[in-house]
Amino acid sequence: MTSPPPAKTVALIDPLWIGHHPMYFSQFTAAFLRLGANVIGLCPDPAEALAGARIATLGAIPDFDAKVTTHFLPSGKRSWFRGRFEGDPLRTFQRWKRCADALFEAELSSGRRTDLVFFPYLDSYLRFLPFPWVPGATLGRPWCGLYLRNHHHGEVPALKKSLRMLAKGDALMRSPLCRGIGVLDERFAEPLEQYTAKPVHPFPDVTDSGLPATPYALAEEIRGKAAGRKIIGLIGLERRKGLLNLLNVAEKARNGNRPWFFVAAGRYEKDEYSPTEQQRIQRISEQIAAGEIDNVHFNPAATRIPEEADFNSIFKTFDVAWAAYENFQGSSGALGKAAAFDIPCLASAGECIGHRVETYRTGLTIAEGDSEKAFAAIERILQGRDWNDEPLASDFARFRIDHGLPRLEALLAGFLRGV
Repeated sequence: MTSPPPAKTVALIDPLWIGHHPMYFSQFTAAFLRLGANVIGLCPDPAEALAGARIATLGAIPDFDAKVTTHFLPSGKRSWFRGRFEGDPLRTFQRWKRCADALFEAELSSGRRTDLVFFPYLDSYLRFLPFPWVPGATLGRPWCGLYLRNHHHGEVPALKKSLRMLAKGDALMRSPLCRGIGVLDERFAEPLEQYTAKPVHPFPDVTDSGLPATPYALAEEIRGKAAGRKIIGLIGLERRKGLLNLLNVAEKARNGNRPWFFVAAGRYEKDEYSPTEQQRIQRISEQIAAGEIDNVHFNPAATRIPEEADFNSIFKTFDVAWAAYENFQGSSGALGKAAAFDIPCLASAGECIGHRVETYRTGLTIAEGDSEKAFAAIERILQGRDWNDEPLASDFARFRIDHGLPRLEALLAGFLRGV
């Protein structure tokens, strides 16, 4: 009787540890484990990665400790272009070299050799480095990854697009070691496949919807402040998420005596705002603290919410999820969390987020930054009506299927079979 083949080993590599990156890292780790693989994780916070993966597997991997090791990978530096981008030709190459060196050390300590490298955020390894030979000269392992910002493939052919393609570094994906690419924005999968000559798979934007044993303290605080009013909420206060417009709509709601309460939770990314905008936000913060504004929760000193379950506990308080992002083309985990809890969304029209909200009817879309339309849309969403005054009839169930773990695991199993 022949013995079964040894389990394959996957290395997960992500130099970013902000926002939803820890959650995605845990979900991918758990998915590969369920598929029978061993996992070597490289990231800036190995302890958090290991704890998150343990939670994500729900105790279903009895030999978890024998199958998973996590190791430190330093975060990548911003570009020499005044820090505007994630990388530049030198720093992106250094990222490949650092991850190759860290993986070599991790393989020595774990006693396993990697069969497949998976980058949950491939973008970090592409910028300004359109050279297919780089992965072979550094990593020397079959690899694949999830590419988030592929929206330039939707632009009309022009010199500007050609220059952008070089800057994005997409040609690196022509590496002979590349086994395929996943994308969260399905709209541009076909042109990316044509450009790279690699299989490109639309990936589900999987999220973690687990809740803590008891509601998170901030979630209870928000419910208390809302005092029965409908809650319109946003977590994570990067400029692109539309904080300024949310504050505009909150002001309209106060002036219109609407029984709504607005939540701006998470870390305030102050440096992303202009001095004038910072002054305005500071003034609003002071008015909230003084009790002059009573329909907004905002704490400019708040830090990142570290536990995904606590994040979810806050999110679950929302009656409307704010997804009216600005100058942002990509997918958002907020839509998955909203679908998990049957919460309708307010979204900006025209890009991936708006496209999905319209496709699944999980809310209403507005023109980017339009506070008048946002105000009207919230009113309609709370009434369960669309722009044509028909029932909204949101298909949350289909969204959960299309962006669920079974579909993710099927795609990852395909990558494993290819090595």
